[in-house]
Amino acid sequence: MALSKISTSHTPSQTLKPNFYSKPCVPLQCYDARRSGVSFEQHRKLRISCSVAPNQVQAPVAPAVPSDTTSNRDCYGVFCTTYDLKADEKTKSWKSLIKIAVSGAAGMISNHLLFKLASGEVFGPDQPIALQLLGSERSLQALEGVAMELEDSLYPLLREVSIGINPYEVFQDCEWALLIGAKPRGPGMERAGLLDINGQIFAEQGKALNAVASRNVKVIVVGNPCNTNALICLKNAPNIPAKNFHALTRLDENRAKCQLALKAGVFYDKVSNMTIWGNHSTTQVPDFLNAKINGIPVKEVIKDTKWLETEFTERVQKRGGVLIQKWGRSSAASTAVSIVDAIRSLVTPTPEGDWFSTGVYTNGNPYGIAEDIVFSMPCRSKGDGDYELAKDVIIDDFLRERIKKSEAELLAEKRCVAHLTGEGNAFCDLPEDTMLPGEQ
Repeated sequence: MALSKISTSHTPSQTLKPNFYSKPCVPLQCYDARRSGVSFEQHRKLRISCSVAPNQVQAPVAPAVPSDTTSNRDCYGVFCTTYDLKADEKTKSWKSLIKIAVSGAAGMISNHLLFKLASGEVFGPDQPIALQLLGSERSLQALEGVAMELEDSLYPLLREVSIGINPYEVFQDCEWALLIGAKPRGPGMERAGLLDINGQIFAEQGKALNAVASRNVKVIVVGNPCNTNALICLKNAPNIPAKNFHALTRLDENRAKCQLALKAGVFYDKVSNMTIWGNHSTTQVPDFLNAKINGIPVKEVIKDTKWLETEFTERVQKRGGVLIQKWGRSSAASTAVSIVDAIRSLVTPTPEGDWFSTGVYTNGNPYGIAEDIVFSMPCRSKGDGDYELAKDVIIDDFLRERIKKSEAELLAEKRCVAHLTGEGNAFCDLPEDTMLPGEQ
């Protein structure tokens, strides 16, 4: 389909009909898909030019908008067309539109994730959504390509799409914020340096969320080091409940379930109560003590204790590195799937007796873990976007020792970013380099 660029100059043959009006668009700047009804002043006329070659255009082409335009977010193409959800019989049973902001929206993970969101796979077949996509000046052209692909995919639940480079505009009124974008670790970069560089990104995004997002926005931090980035983000968003911030450890949980299933000779849907404790690093603790297979404790099914205590944990931690050797790049599709799983765990009631892993704020936790850090723990949800920590958990000396090691690492990371959390001068005393494969 042709992609339309809107300008405010007037050409009679291309003026929209009176009953169709839309926000003015800024070509090559941002897209704002407004299918759910947008007002526009009567006196202001719109002109459309299509993204086909000039010799294919039957009507005059609109002049380009100056590149120094101040707008960072506006409409584009089919998403400029407005519709009334209530006017269509099939949409009358739909829920109210929800707004989802995604940073790093031109990256590989988002390239898999956005289409899952738009299809209804995540929030359900009766949940219309708006996608608000954040990129950078360097990725803006790629974001236009993302918007074009979303446009061509004809997802009926995708009612709005916008792109931009200013988080204070892109995060406006969002109810979910999926913070994927982060700087990858370069050659020779120390972990402390990565914490500082990415920490500045998440401090700014936290401030933007605090200023313009929904007061009950749910935030999932994917960009690494995700636990401490989530802490920085929540510290810079004091008007949003700290409980609403999550660090993604679901891919680690999924990998752990897979390894237990392989060892036990069962399909992975038979594995439940799998917890990843701690940091998303090589100090993470895949918990085989509380995990179950077919409702039976793992240690009663897999009796090879040495394998559980050594090889199992190492396989989970090094899975990403093995994937890079085979695939030539870090995981993207499986990360996108794990983000979907993490969201669905919050919007779908947790099966009776089960739980899921997510990195959350530790204040008030029942496990004796240090407060004021973001730590992966077992959680349950009623499906309302909120969660509670599981209390029926066993922690033995072996598990406690490993949890404490990950806790110590996160406390050290916290000291390293004190200047970004409002806690004074930073002091880095990281015990060792524990970045996961694929993050280096």
